[in-house]
Amino acid sequence: MAATDLLFSQLPNPPGGPVEIVFGDDSGVPAGAVELLASGTVTGLRGSIVARVATRLGAAGTITGLRGSVVATYDVNVERPVAATTRNGWQNTQRLRTSQQQRFEQARPTYAAVQAVWQNATHLGAVHQARWQQARQLAAIVHQALQQAQRVASAPTLQRFEDAQRLRVTTQQRLQQARPLATAPTAQRFEDATRLRHLLRSSFEDATRRQAAARSSFGHGTPLSRVIAAHYEQARKPGPGVSRPVQPPQPEPCYLPTLPAHLVFEDMADSSLPTHLVFVCERHGPGPDPEPGESIVVPIRRVYVTVNSLTLVRVDGAVPIPAYSFGMSLDVDSWTWQWQATLHADALPLITPSANGDPVEVLATINGVPYRLCCEGYTRQRQFANTRISVKGRGRAALLDAPYAPTLNHGNATARTAQQLMADVLTINGVGIGWGVDFGLTDWLVPGNVWAHQGPYISAILDIAGAAGGYVQPHDTAATLRVLPRYPAAPWAWSTLTPNFELPAAVVSVEGTDWQQKAAYNRVYVAGTSAGVLGDVVRAGTAGEVLAPMVTHPLITHADAARQRGIAELSNTGRQAHLSLRLPVLQETGVIKPGALVRYVDAGTPRLGLVRGTQVEWSAPTLRQVLAVETHV
Repeated sequence: MAATDLLFSQLPNPPGGPVEIVFGDDSGVPAGAVELLASGTVTGLRGSIVARVATRLGAAGTITGLRGSVVATYDVNVERPVAATTRNGWQNTQRLRTSQQQRFEQARPTYAAVQAVWQNATHLGAVHQARWQQARQLAAIVHQALQQAQRVASAPTLQRFEDAQRLRVTTQQRLQQARPLATAPTAQRFEDATRLRHLLRSSFEDATRRQAAARSSFGHGTPLSRVIAAHYEQARKPGPGVSRPVQPPQPEPCYLPTLPAHLVFEDMADSSLPTHLVFVCERHGPGPDPEPGESIVVPIRRVYVTVNSLTLVRVDGAVPIPAYSFGMSLDVDSWTWQWQATLHADALPLITPSANGDPVEVLATINGVPYRLCCEGYTRQRQFANTRISVKGRGRAALLDAPYAPTLNHGNATARTAQQLMADVLTINGVGIGWGVDFGLTDWLVPGNVWAHQGPYISAILDIAGAAGGYVQPHDTAATLRVLPRYPAAPWAWSTLTPNFELPAAVVSVEGTDWQQKAAYNRVYVAGTSAGVLGDVVRAGTAGEVLAPMVTHPLITHADAARQRGIAELSNTGRQAHLSLRLPVLQETGVIKPGALVRYVDAGTPRLGLVRGTQVEWSAPTLRQVLAVETHV
């Protein structure tokens, strides 16, 4: 057996006494059983016994002379079924051998149909004669009056047009014989031009990385006066004797066993099972994600005490926005946060979009963690002495979608990797728009002229990520898109992964389970369309006899892309249990986002699953989060 270190953060109490640590049961009494032994004499016992005798009686014989009467009642006002039906009999008719006849005879031919009479016409000397006289000359044809126009501050008006309808009748112009010019007409020489093989030619080279600096201009702010009030009383002289120093408050430990402590294990150690003996606190800050390879363990407590805080601040000007309630949600199929809030009517100027239509950006800070959001719409509800507005919007990544981003044609003229394609999408004429990509997939090479897509920026990013079974998630505050695999590992290999969070059932206030049975596919074909590869992905340890529908995409041009897409398709199969967990936003966990791997202990049964959706609900002072967890059985 390997060496196991037992770490104790405190000395035994009382010091010097024997502290027994029992790892095996040598008494022969099952764990949890208590034996009581007593000896002595019991006197003065008195009691009574009551006995009852029951007798069963039986009789047999014949009773004669029975008389009775039967009364029958006939009611005509009742509903009766149909006693008879009408029947119509028929037989096959006789076929008629003669049909309708039409009689006619040979018509008499007509020898002359049309007769025209003519004679030689008289030749006319003049065909057409036109008379005219000198017209009066106009001094002015069109007179247009104008004055100095007012300059438009906004962008010029965009005029849309389409092909006009072709007119079948054109303008007729009458003319007569012109007088020949004495000079020779102008001669224009030309030759065949060289045929251009390419309509558009673009030359480029590796660009030089440039560093952009953010510049912020500000003026003198309005001074705010604050008064800090401190309560005090008259000090007094300490009394006689020795005063004990005031002990500062100590942090609450995660686990404080009673001494002596007995550690009793019912089963032998198993190397295949993780063995974690946590005797010290694992305290973590409210960071967004745990460190790689680290599990945040939420201990079992009788009471979970949290101090929640939520603030809304307008980014432009850092103006606070008071809120009555707040909520936001994010799932694996979304690429940005969806949020809503209830504000006072006085906050309407703070969320109204600017003149150019750009949304107002706000900074929501939840227990110290900031989230950058955009205000996209609001409604107002007015009643006596209580006027509130409801605002909604999306995360900062909404700027990459309509109506803020244009619809563009995306493609690759040369060979590029998938990560380079995403970087090219987030540019205009080769210049970046200020957004970056945190690529978490296995990159692969895409040949030239293979991929073409039309849509805004985020639509092209989702198409590239979805080709390899990935999804897109936003960064909390930065202009960065995170591209993650839908399944970091196949569900049948989750036992090799370290969960990000250990959640006991005690921390969950509301729990719901939805059992789903999906097709148990174990084989799928993944292929490209024009210049791709054909991948045959089979689940390890199976015969691959249950074939899933074939998956095709233009960007499946490498075995790495086909493998990632195949794992995503085969992972979402079989029997699943979708959990809905409502729990507080603890200091140790913070807001648990989609993609996190959690282990949840359900009535003694541990379940390992991926978080697929997160919903945050705040109504002062209560803050809760609802997790949608996908588990596989």
